Amino acid sequence: RGRRRRAPRGPQAAGPEAMAGGPSLRRDGAADARIRAVETDALMEPSFRRLLAAIEAEREDIRNSQAQLQEDRENTAAELEQLKFDTEAWCTTEMAKIDTEWKKLDRLTDKMGDFWPKKSEIIKINCSGQLFEIPRGTLCSVEGSYLTELFSEDNIKAIKSDSDGYYYLDINKVCFGLVVEYLLNRRLRIDAPLPVVPKESQRDMELLAEAWQLKPFLRENRVNPLHTTSLHTVGNVIEATHTGWQVISGQYALPLANPYYFEVKIRRNPAAGSSGGLAIGVAGHAPSGQEVHSILLPDSVMYASGNGLVGPSVLDQSEADSVKSGIYLDQGSVLGIRHDPTTHSLQWFFNGQPIGSCTLREDVLDDRMRQLFPVFALFAPGQVIEVEFRGSASAPMALKDAGAAA
Repeated sequence: RGRRRRAPRGPQAAGPEAMAGGPSLRRDGAADARIRAVETDALMEPSFRRLLAAIEAEREDIRNSQAQLQEDRENTAAELEQLKFDTEAWCTTEMAKIDTEWKKLDRLTDKMGDFWPKKSEIIKINCSGQLFEIPRGTLCSVEGSYLTELFSEDNIKAIKSDSDGYYYLDINKVCFGLVVEYLLNRRLRIDAPLPVVPKESQRDMELLAEAWQLKPFLRENRVNPLHTTSLHTVGNVIEATHTGWQVISGQYALPLANPYYFEVKIRRNPAAGSSGGLAIGVAGHAPSGQEVHSILLPDSVMYASGNGLVGPSVLDQSEADSVKSGIYLDQGSVLGIRHDPTTHSLQWFFNGQPIGSCTLREDVLDDRMRQLFPVFALFAPGQVIEVEFRGSASAPMALKDAGAAA
């Protein structure tokens, strides 16, 4: 009992304030809380700023998208307007084309009506003993022809037929048969090809075509577009591109019914002043194969620049000598040839003035020179000539003057 009590140790000895940490401990906790709050705010502020920046960027993208949409809308509206304008213009153009084609079709229908009339009157013809029966509309289908005039509604009433109702024509029955064949073919095809005319009937066919003005049979000549040479042709202009003889012909033979004139203008001739290099004339056929590389054709007569006539196999030497030689076909000069089928002669012109004439030998007329093709031979690169097929209506002024004087 008399012992003194010991002071308690540990937390219990410190009392309630000591056990609670006391005032200093409470103050330190509050400070820590404030520090943590500041740190949290510091961490949140960059995130918030980034969020605001992202929102603003999204707004800017939306504004740009709206502006782009508006621009696209305006561009689309402009494109649609232009497309509408182009479509209306195209429709107008196509309607004009359609209207033109309809008019062509109407004209073609009218022509076909001549071939196939609703009420077809059959014309009976006795041509030199051969009988033909052909619709009058078909017979009169070549505008401006003598057939159209002869068998028109007005004229046919004045023509007397025989007891069987046939009208008599005293012409070559083979040629008339070819005309009838062509006219009948035209009923099925407006661009029907011409029938093949036998050699022995060519002269009569040409005479008939010219006398009756059968235009489909009156072919306009030109430089042959189908050839195997290195010559460059554009229409009736011929240009040499390589060294060596290159011979080309007209597409058709000269007519046998009437005299015919054609001429060649020398546009350019680098070989001017030299012997040879250019030759112009006629041949009994269109050159082919190796013939296109020589002017010594067996059935031809040509005038060679600087020399004279070349063609002794179809001419007597005296005839060849009758044409002036030594003439150079320089740039700007013109060489012309007039063929007279009645006398079988060739008259030559240089710059519109006659330089002589020659007559073909009789022994070559029936076969080798029965028909004559214009031929043109070039030798030097760069040579250019232009051919003019004038026909029987045109001739050099010198020839016209001579005819007037006669």
